[in-house]
Amino acid sequence: MPRGKQKQSNEIKVLRGTDQPCRMTPQSDMTKLESLPKVRLKGTAKKIFEYTATELLHKKLLEVVGVDLLVAYAREMAIYHDLMLEVEKEGFTIEVETKNGTMTQINPKRKIAESALANAKSLASEFGFTPASRGKISSMVAPAVAADDFAQFEEIE
Repeated sequence: MPRGKQKQSNEIKVLRGTDQPCRMTPQSDMTKLESLPKVRLKGTAKKIFEYTATELLHKKLLEVVGVDLLVAYAREMAIYHDLMLEVEKEGFTIEVETKNGTMTQINPKRKIAESALANAKSLASEFGFTPASRGKISSMVAPAVAADDFAQFEEIE
């Protein structure tokens, strides 16, 4: 015995123009930031995590198992951004007092920032943030192109 009207997918509702928020069925897959496990980040790292996680979820490239790597990426990028802001204020070189007088050297915060950027770049390649890795990931995620069933009939002899 039928149990009433069958539910329509959100895609059909959009096509018909009946896609009102009250009529849409909630998505069971991870498409929202709230569906991820809680992470404890502050400041710049939290902003970077929220932005990148939202983009990766939207593109369906982030799963629960990849959240830890994304947290590490956000922390490294936060270190880079915060330290580079300090270096811009303090200067790229600093004066250091030695036995023989003053000496000019590269600001140590710049070295730490460069190290954090290198770490972030290696993590970024895992998510497809770099152009080279984006090509690899997009080819894996892209849907397979359907073969043209009528190709044999379209040939002109």
